[in-house]
Amino acid sequence: MNSPLALYDRARSAIATRGFDSDTQTKIALFLGAAKNVNAAILAAVELQPLVTVAYPFIHGQYFRELEFASLLARVTRWSANAALYGEGASIVAPLWAEWWRTQVPVGALPGAEAPYAALALGHALLARVRLAPVIADGVDDLEPFVVAIRRIERENGRMIQAQIRLLKEAPSPLTLEQREGLIEAEQAAVDTAFELFLRWLAADDGVSANSS
Repeated sequence: MNSPLALYDRARSAIATRGFDSDTQTKIALFLGAAKNVNAAILAAVELQPLVTVAYPFIHGQYFRELEFASLLARVTRWSANAALYGEGASIVAPLWAEWWRTQVPVGALPGAEAPYAALALGHALLARVRLAPVIADGVDDLEPFVVAIRRIERENGRMIQAQIRLLKEAPSPLTLEQREGLIEAEQAAVDTAFELFLRWLAADDGVSANSS
């Protein structure tokens, strides 16, 4: 398996060669849009809880910010006419949705005490581990709407991560510190696996599988 840095280098090199064409924008929008929608689904579950806690203003703001970014991507992306990309993209983002579904109560596979904390940990992992700014090659058009959107999302992710860390530290839970840390690591690993597959897909030439080394 390639290291994350090597995968970034391959993706950045591929984009430098072909530019932010419609296929490249579509690939990025499908994955990043899915990450935003998954996190919005996580936050929506908390948003609708009847009890308002000290964390509510942070959750409320993040929920609507994630919805904003998902809709922004849909607007600024030059969507590809290549229908195959959408099927491939659905396969690549499927693990993110599967992980979200696994954390849901009461149908999730995790025990009741672990499921809500795992959902918060998944949301944090999506903000912290899905980083697209490093694939933007030098010399891109800084006024390209898609590039502007990616950089804006990246900056806001950095701010939202701090709120997510606070939630993970202060969220009421019967779990031990070791159990919490284990769930955080597990969700990061799940997101890393999906993101690495995405980076291989982003770097791939036409006809090359994302599973290629």
